[in-house]
Amino acid sequence: MAVMRKNNSALSRNSVCNDAFDRVAYEEVLYQSKELQNLSRQGVETLNTFSEMAEDVFFSLYKVKPELTPLKELATEYLLNHELMSKLIESQSYQELREYTQLDELGAGLGSKALLENLLKQLEQDSDLKEVSNKINDAVKQQASIPSDELHQMVSGMQSALRQAVELATDKAVTEVKEVENIITSWGLNQGEFERLAYNKKLELLQVLRGQQKFKDMTKLVGRIRNLATGSRKSKLEHRIELHSITQGADLNHVLPQELMALRRPALKLDFYRRMMEKQLLQYDLNHREYMGQGPIIVLIDTSSSMCGGREVWSKGMALGLAEIAEKERRSFSYALFASGRADLITDDFQVGQRSPDKLIKLASEFIGGGTDFEQPLQWAIGKLQESKFNKADIVMITDGECAIGNEFLKELQKVQLDKQFRIYSILIGNNPSELKRWSDEVWSINDLLDETIVKELFQKI
Repeated sequence: MAVMRKNNSALSRNSVCNDAFDRVAYEEVLYQSKELQNLSRQGVETLNTFSEMAEDVFFSLYKVKPELTPLKELATEYLLNHELMSKLIESQSYQELREYTQLDELGAGLGSKALLENLLKQLEQDSDLKEVSNKINDAVKQQASIPSDELHQMVSGMQSALRQAVELATDKAVTEVKEVENIITSWGLNQGEFERLAYNKKLELLQVLRGQQKFKDMTKLVGRIRNLATGSRKSKLEHRIELHSITQGADLNHVLPQELMALRRPALKLDFYRRMMEKQLLQYDLNHREYMGQGPIIVLIDTSSSMCGGREVWSKGMALGLAEIAEKERRSFSYALFASGRADLITDDFQVGQRSPDKLIKLASEFIGGGTDFEQPLQWAIGKLQESKFNKADIVMITDGECAIGNEFLKELQKVQLDKQFRIYSILIGNNPSELKRWSDEVWSINDLLDETIVKELFQKI
């Protein structure tokens, strides 16, 4: 069917409607993504209109409400792009993918890369798609127009192949983006400084977290422990509020339900408002109990040789869970990785609102090795507490070792503890906690790292 068309110079080369805002977002992502640049160059060798397809895919993922360009406004050689985008927008996987990509440059960039990689494979491997691509390529190279009816007929006869290519590509893109979203959520990167990083810096960080097996193992654990930390904090806050008695006042958040019933009866409304103005409504009197942890959280992590492997992953997952609690409660967080006294400690601080991705990676990746020495990290912790203006801090020691501390140092530790009112919680991965009990307020022995009981108990006390 013939349609009225603009002259060729005025026709659109994009199958998805876009504006200057969309193009700026795409150009910024393309400029910072070597993978997308290489993919676009490689794709043009197979299909001359592939770079415009890359734009269309990004726009379709990034825009709040993507719309296809009307065919009468589209240059004929971009009909294959248009048909692929039409099938993409219709697919169920695409709707799922957009949950992670709308107005999100990182999600849209990663989703585009995954989609385009797989669409390019289909263009290279499917014989019908290759035939149409070659037809378009010849016309573009010779700067000749393609008969619209001929191309329409070719594309119309391959609807099944187009749909299959899009569904395969979107399924793989969903898997890719979900994996990245899981990493971001598990490591707490969806808040704070990560969001302010440039696109290429985000990619570099994600490449590190996806590239090493230790980080992959840690991602699974860190997400679970951070969820426990969040749940424990909520429970702790709820337990800090208790019903004390019934009193009078005008706080509508705490007014007894039977008082509010008066608002449903016209004859009692005026009396309700009078008693509210005079602060005579019956309401709950709630006590807000103080909790122990108010100062910094300091974690001392044993990184002697025997802590390598699953024990290291678990202990650092615990540390990141404690960092989550510190962030939520606006408390400073510090840690020290320790081994034998001959090795230097590896330390860092997370100030409130400054839990940078680089600091998380440093905590997760560093390891000392060697033997075990408790005095050195405890001495460092004492120094941190004496610097702090807060009392009632929490020190958490995580170790699998047995190491005695001297009596003179023990006296110093007890003296500072009396002054600064901090508590020491120790987790022993193994048995025989007798030495830890000499100077810890509470000690847990754990043999099954999948057991969440001790994790919950600790998070409730911190």
